[in-house]
Amino acid sequence: MAKGSRRLALGMLLLPLVYAAVLRLNVSPVQLGRFQLHRRGPASLSIWSDDAAGGGLEHARMIMRRLVRGRARSELSWNRVACITSDSESDFCITSDSVRIVAGPSRSATVYLTAGQKLPGGAANFTLQPYPRKTDSLAMARTAPIHIISGAATPSCDVVHTSPAVVFSTGGFAGNFFHDINDVLIPVFLTAGRLRPSNLVVVDYEDYWVSKYRRVLTHLAGGGDAAIVVASSPSSPVEPRVHCFPAAVVGLKYHDNLACNATVPPGGVTIRDFRRFIHESLSLPSDPLGTAAGERPLLVFLSRRKSRALLNEGDVVDMAREVGFNVEVVTPEMMRDVEAFARLVATASVLGGMHGAGMTNMVFLRMGAVLLQVVPWGLDWAAKAYYGRPAVAMGLEYVEYRVAVEESTLSDYYPPEHPVLADPWSIHRQGYNVSGPIYTDGQNVRLDLARFKGTLLETMHRIPRRPS
Repeated sequence: MAKGSRRLALGMLLLPLVYAAVLRLNVSPVQLGRFQLHRRGPASLSIWSDDAAGGGLEHARMIMRRLVRGRARSELSWNRVACITSDSESDFCITSDSVRIVAGPSRSATVYLTAGQKLPGGAANFTLQPYPRKTDSLAMARTAPIHIISGAATPSCDVVHTSPAVVFSTGGFAGNFFHDINDVLIPVFLTAGRLRPSNLVVVDYEDYWVSKYRRVLTHLAGGGDAAIVVASSPSSPVEPRVHCFPAAVVGLKYHDNLACNATVPPGGVTIRDFRRFIHESLSLPSDPLGTAAGERPLLVFLSRRKSRALLNEGDVVDMAREVGFNVEVVTPEMMRDVEAFARLVATASVLGGMHGAGMTNMVFLRMGAVLLQVVPWGLDWAAKAYYGRPAVAMGLEYVEYRVAVEESTLSDYYPPEHPVLADPWSIHRQGYNVSGPIYTDGQNVRLDLARFKGTLLETMHRIPRRPS
């Protein structure tokens, strides 16, 4: 077959695949010209909007439409506003036209629709809490409401912004590192990551929290007139001001525990994309991990002082060094400086420790590194759901050590036949208010050193090596 014919045949075979990719991204062929192919490492190729080229407000509105599908997208086109309450953990509203947001001393904030947008059902107002834990009453009690008002007299602008607003809360469970990443930063990334530049409008603002993640938030907001706007705060006074925006998203998209699902809106975004974004924001090394022959790999071991403490931690660390690791033991106090700790984790071959929020620091590991999780008695499901599956999705190796019942201090307080030891799931079925004080807060662990040594050897074997 002539070269021209072969090329034509190959093109005909590839055309359906390209068309399917365009459909999956919900991007029209005309809009596709605004996107570029970016190589993301040796085995990854993704389509991202060309933020540097911009595209103005119409481009931003196209990106915002990708946050919804079906009827909600039609409502957004017809009414220029759509409110979604069907997501399992988050409510949010999108308006593709102008709004005015009143910031001030009140715990809540008010969003005025100022371009004739009509709320669903012709309602005059709609209230939501912009934190993606709507089924958790405690989280919601710590989250300020946002009132969205249509058809009312609107206040005059004090500050005019040229980029859309993304409104969210740092209340709820923010302050715990797992929830900082899972409930705030990943949802903001899903919602605003392709919208840049945007303005991040924060309710329940806490200065310590925003200062801790300022580099990440600034990178999320992007260039232009992008800013972090304080709408309300439970702990410090907020100057009363009216901020005017050309469009807004109030509330956040949420997919699952430490997850970005590429098949649901906004589409095409994975947790590896978030991990790369975090590394870019903090200037962490992005090249895949590789340990040279003869080099002692670094194990960063997370120490716990309260619940789920490792009672023979010193013996475990000594054994890890005997196996061949360099070991850096990290206390909770050492993790408070997120950027400094992220730089340490990015140099590690292994991040290890007891099941808990500290495992979330795996987002700072390089591709191919190992997450080693010690799973206390009765927490098998939580360990896998919150950290095990996300670690694999991030491109990490995952090793799990499940504590035997005799390694848990629970065996000191309950007889072997008690459901706490014999049937943990029967305890979990009674709700977290029953199981949490037992399994999460009520046990410590003393590892069987001989048994754990096998897990350390497996972990060593899973570390990728550089060719000599």
